[in-house]
Amino acid sequence: MTTVLLTGASSGIGAATALALDEAGMTVFAGFRDPDDAVPLQKGASQRLHVITLDVTDADSIAAATTMLEERLGDAGLDAVVNNAGAGIPGPLEILPIDQLREQLEVNVIGQVAVTQAVLPLLRRAGGRVIFVGSIGGKVAVQFAGPYHASKYAMEAIADSWRQELEPDGIAVSLIEPGPIATPIWAKAAERIDKLLATASPQTARYTDRLRSFQETLRSQGKSGSSPAEVAETIERAITAEKPSSRYAVGADAKLLSAVRPLIPDKLLDAVGKRLAR
Repeated sequence: MTTVLLTGASSGIGAATALALDEAGMTVFAGFRDPDDAVPLQKGASQRLHVITLDVTDADSIAAATTMLEERLGDAGLDAVVNNAGAGIPGPLEILPIDQLREQLEVNVIGQVAVTQAVLPLLRRAGGRVIFVGSIGGKVAVQFAGPYHASKYAMEAIADSWRQELEPDGIAVSLIEPGPIATPIWAKAAERIDKLLATASPQTARYTDRLRSFQETLRSQGKSGSSPAEVAETIERAITAEKPSSRYAVGADAKLLSAVRPLIPDKLLDAVGKRLAR
């Protein structure tokens, strides 16, 4: 039976993926920072789904989860790790608190690397796979989302490097690149803008109107984006494919941008970003 460690299972893509993999007959170890958040998910899952406490920014939490997996899986090892935990922190780089930039990179980059490092011995035993949930935002960046884009651009490089490093061990590395997906991450990002605008300063004031417009764009994306189930189906395919692809664009927007980004002049890309905050 295929065994999978999934981070960030509390909502959105993570919750959809946990249920899809469970329904496909896999044993899923679904990571939650707060296990109490798992109650709704467990109601729709079988006993193959195991809730574990896992905060990807906490070394002790990662170590405890890894020890539990070692005890449960032993010599059989782990078939796949799906690094899905993530956050979206918006804001003009000029006024963004540096601690928030650190938080963004800690969750979306450092945490994914730390979890993967911890479970690599288990993956080697099973000839397993590493899957990173990135974003088309790792190929195209727009204003006021610099921290998020920085984290996703970083994951593009990390996935490429790790794919080459692990190839001799027979461990495949895939990067999932969704376009806009209807998940709570957008609403949470919009709320962060309210907090940012509450800090009155001359630097903040110059961005207020554009940030309000960008805030509405975020809320719209949270409602009109593709279904998380579409990403979950792609992740399942990356786990089960005989020869998994190195990259999977998810959604029409992501597939189009992946194809044409190298052809888009920076000035045209800047104009598109400007329209999002008009």
